[in-house]
Amino acid sequence: MRRSAWLLIATLCGCTGATPGPRAPKAKAQARVEAPEALRSLTARERSIAGELRADVAELAGKIGERNTEEKWELASAADWLVEALEKAGYAVQRDGHEIDGVAVQNLAVEVRGGRAASEVVIVGAHYDSARGSPGANDNASGVAAVLALARRYKGAAIDRSLRFVLFANEEPPHFQTATMGSLLYARGVAARGEKVVAMLSLESIGVFSDAAGSQRAPKALDGKVPTVGNFAAVVGNTESKALVDLVADGLAVRGSLPAIGAALPQEVPEAGWSDHWSFWKIGVPAVMITDTAPFRDSHYHRPTDTPERLDYDRAARLVVGLESVIAELVGEATSLAPDKKSKDLLVP
Repeated sequence: MRRSAWLLIATLCGCTGATPGPRAPKAKAQARVEAPEALRSLTARERSIAGELRADVAELAGKIGERNTEEKWELASAADWLVEALEKAGYAVQRDGHEIDGVAVQNLAVEVRGGRAASEVVIVGAHYDSARGSPGANDNASGVAAVLALARRYKGAAIDRSLRFVLFANEEPPHFQTATMGSLLYARGVAARGEKVVAMLSLESIGVFSDAAGSQRAPKALDGKVPTVGNFAAVVGNTESKALVDLVADGLAVRGSLPAIGAALPQEVPEAGWSDHWSFWKIGVPAVMITDTAPFRDSHYHRPTDTPERLDYDRAARLVVGLESVIAELVGEATSLAPDKKSKDLLVP
């Protein structure tokens, strides 16, 4: 993933497209995330998920470590371990294989088949490769672990739309936003098959949170316009994905126990597309990234020190539980909460 703090600017400035709306007073805008209320105690469900996240990140970033096309055996080991984890959860895994510069890479997909709207698909995904020279605990074993946790909890669910969990290879450079990017290969396959994907959620670096002053950074040109406390989850999409941004960000803020903000930005803002959701924009699918903002909060981004022991698994678990409710709304699960009127076009008719 690349720097994504532009979404925070858009939120604070009221932007939902190319033209910014009226600016809120600075103190009021910052109070939204910079005066954190004490988080309630973790529920038993959240504690269980936190344990799963910790164990899965330790496997990928600790035991396996750096995994990419330069470290091809580790990349293959990661794919095999992920297949095993999904099979243990009761799924039959589809391996979408490609040969890139003589290296075999695989996207991995499982699906919960829907009911009355089964032909419509919601995709939840994350990339499992890491940047060169990094074991990639936060970027992006944390996102992969969240996908695994969600897949375990949705196995056998009674839903209207089909729900697909996909783990992508080759998000990191030199493949990023090129023809060899794993999610772009997968998205183009979706388009070629004529599948109707109605929404895509990309989980990207979700394990770093802090209540410390100065823990959230911004480019020099944006000093004073971005909250300086990194205690929230961020949701970003393009302007065509605004309804999905609304549904996810509002759903997390209202139904989760972790602060969340988000914005829809024009695609001309390059930072808005710095993860696998970008690939689905290319085929016209509404798609968003859920993130901790990575390098603007995480000083270990793309470094050898991006290791498992430093992540905040408790707050990541709060985010996963919030995402359960958001996904339920998207797929029409019987237990989903009342729909958000701003996102009704994404709901099951």
